[in-house]
Amino acid sequence: MNKTFYAMTAATLILAGCNATYANHKPVSAPSAEPEKVETAQFDGARMAAVLAAPRRDKDRPRDSSRHTAQTLEFFDLAPNAHVVEVLPGGGWYTRVLLPYVAETGGWYGLNYNVELVEHFARMRGVELSEEQRTERENWPQTYPAKAAKNGPDGAPINGAYLFGGIPDEAKGKMDAVLYFRALHHMNRFDPALFEQAVADSYALLKVGGIVGVVQHRAKEDYSPAEYDTTGNKGYLPQSLVITMFEQGGFVLDASSEINANPKDTADYEGGVWTLPPSLRGKDKSMQDHYKAIGESDRMTLLFRKAN
Repeated sequence: MNKTFYAMTAATLILAGCNATYANHKPVSAPSAEPEKVETAQFDGARMAAVLAAPRRDKDRPRDSSRHTAQTLEFFDLAPNAHVVEVLPGGGWYTRVLLPYVAETGGWYGLNYNVELVEHFARMRGVELSEEQRTERENWPQTYPAKAAKNGPDGAPINGAYLFGGIPDEAKGKMDAVLYFRALHHMNRFDPALFEQAVADSYALLKVGGIVGVVQHRAKEDYSPAEYDTTGNKGYLPQSLVITMFEQGGFVLDASSEINANPKDTADYEGGVWTLPPSLRGKDKSMQDHYKAIGESDRMTLLFRKAN
C-alpha cells in the first residue's frame, strides 16, 4: 500500500480516563504455534491530543512543532492498544508520549544499544569501556524500567526492556510496532552489521503485519564520499540505504512521508547534524542565528511492514 500522507488536523478533545489504573494490565503472552497477526486498529487523535497536552510534557511541548509528533504517529497509524517498542528511549522525550498513549490497553517496551556498540562509542573517544560501564549496559534491561515508568501516569506498566542481539524468545512475534526516532546512524557508522542486527531484531519482535516506523536525518543522495560522509558519522544517512537495509531484512516499504522534511537543511555541515538546533554545537557561535533560521534537520519518515 503506497500512499502520500497529509498532516492531520490537530485534535482538540481532551480524553477522559487517561489516568486510569493499570492493575489488570496483562503482560506479553508466551509464544504460540501460529504466528500472531496485528489486530485491526486505528490511531486515536483525541487520545493523542490528551497525551500531548498533559502537564508532564510542558518542557517537551515546544519541540512538537519541529518533530511533528502527532502527525508522525498518525502516519504510523499507531493505535492505543499497540504493543510498541521504542528504540533508544534515552531521556524519555518520546516515552512521555508513547507510554501514556498505550498504557491502558497496549504496552510499551524499550530497546537499546548492546555492549558492542557502546564499546565503539568509547573507542571513538579514545578510551576503553570499563567493567563498571559494561556491567551497567548489560543490566540495562533490569534497571531501565524503573526509570522509564517515571515518564508515564502513576502505575503505568513497563512491559519489557531489551538490548539488540538479546531479544528473549517470549517477546518474539508479539509486537505491533518498532519505532526508530533518529537512531539508525550510530548503528551504521561503526559497523553495518549492527544495522543488520537491528533490522533482524525488529523483524523477530514483530507480529505478522507489524510495522517499523523510521524518522532519520536524511543525507543528500547525490553527495559522493569525497564530498561528504553519509555513513552516519555526521548523523545523516541516505534514504535509499535505509530502504535497502530494511527490504533486505524482509520488510516491505509500505509508505513514505515528507512530514519531517526541511529543504533548508543542506546536510553538509562539518560538525554534522548536531550543528543545527536543538544541539547547536557549531564552533562558530556567530553562526547560531543562521542555523536557528534553518531549523531542525531534514528527516525521512518511512513506514515498513512485516508481510509474513
